[in-house]
Amino acid sequence: MRKAAGARATKGPPTGNGASAPGPPSIGRRRPGAPTRRSPLHAFPADELLADFHTALVSRALDDREILLQKQSRVYFQISGAGHEVLLTALARSLRSGSDWFFPYYRDRALVLALGVSPLAMLLQAVGSAEDPASGGRQMPCHFGDAARHVVTQSSPTGSQCIPAVGCAEASRYIVRRPGLPGCEAVGDEITYVSLGEGATSEGEFWESLNTACRLHLPVLYVVEDNGYAISVRAEDQAPAPVSELVRGFRGLAVTKVDGWDYATCRAKGARAIARVRAGEGPGLLHARVTRPYSHSSADAQSKYRDAAELADEAAHDPIDTLERALIDAGVLDPDGAAAMREAARAEVAAAADAALAAPRPDPARVTDNVVGPTSVVLARAGARGDAAGATGTGEPLVMAEAIRAALHELFGANERIRLFGEDVADADERVLADVEGKGGVFGVTQGLQRRFGSARCYNTPLAESNIVGRAVGQAIRGLRPCA
Repeated sequence: MRKAAGARATKGPPTGNGASAPGPPSIGRRRPGAPTRRSPLHAFPADELLADFHTALVSRALDDREILLQKQSRVYFQISGAGHEVLLTALARSLRSGSDWFFPYYRDRALVLALGVSPLAMLLQAVGSAEDPASGGRQMPCHFGDAARHVVTQSSPTGSQCIPAVGCAEASRYIVRRPGLPGCEAVGDEITYVSLGEGATSEGEFWESLNTACRLHLPVLYVVEDNGYAISVRAEDQAPAPVSELVRGFRGLAVTKVDGWDYATCRAKGARAIARVRAGEGPGLLHARVTRPYSHSSADAQSKYRDAAELADEAAHDPIDTLERALIDAGVLDPDGAAAMREAARAEVAAAADAALAAPRPDPARVTDNVVGPTSVVLARAGARGDAAGATGTGEPLVMAEAIRAALHELFGANERIRLFGEDVADADERVLADVEGKGGVFGVTQGLQRRFGSARCYNTPLAESNIVGRAVGQAIRGLRPCA
């Protein structure tokens, strides 16, 4: 049963080490005699509303603290999630940390906090500490990563997270149908979340990923956080129409539009969009209008290309202020309680910043840790090729293409985690496979793999190299051994 509006919040979101964050202070009930009106927020438990407001405040306080530290040269770069907080905390209520898979982009700070990553963990990355749990100080700030919570760190080129996310969802479908596959785990109704700004929808990887997600009917949720700008380039200079219109031709893609400063709408519509993907009805795209109250990054000054009137309109839609007003109007919070929550968030982040600044810096002598090079090649004894078709077992030499084909057949038989996919590598469409010889590539290197091991393990892809490599990355993250 939903708690009455004004119920107290006892603790904030979980931190990265599993302990409870300080959380919002106790908030008194609505004043006697105060007007009561029906609010869309009344559809949700009051303690969840206060916890999400707290997460949004912590997210904004982290941005503010990092900007301050960057000016002091103690953080070397900053890119904020300001303006996106309410959308992301609302969506997080329907997502499952450690079960679903997440390919966020750099403005998803509030989402990652809601999934359980601590402010300290984020600040350890921002200052480049050796204790940074995401990368040991090697990754840029706001390139979130947390293996236990299935948060996959992105590379800096925008949009490059989209195709690996599709590969991750593709691997999920394969793994869940093969329980007990060594080194692989999947939950039957897990989804893969991938987010990007509207500027990154201009990247080819975004469109290549949509093509595969829709063709294979994969459980992928795209969240496009549209703040109207790609650095200084306006959205109307990027494309002829908003992305939610441009994608209408993708059969099976469900499109949802929301205003990212409206918590109740984001939570209700987001829950429906996520439930549809989770039920196996195909991919979805949520197009959210959000604000960008701060410049693109610490290397940008938006006052150079946005006038005062536009920035004033942006401030009027600030999601944190909008949510605070809605909470007060709904009787969940009073102005004094809101001010106390803001101060508590700032204090929590200040303490985390002090701890991050005191943490040790990386040792330059360990710069090559976790850098993996080519493995050494060990020559097998003659005749140890297994029972692959075409192998004589007598140590007789084979031409290169035939040797590769023999090795693939041997390895496929020994390890079900191996899948091979690419351009023109399958034998034939399953509808005619029994009646034709089968191709297996222009040199016949993969001939017979599909026929012997099935179309789930050897299959064709679009003629798009980024699509092939990106899907291989996503599948490898899930423990498979893709051969791209």
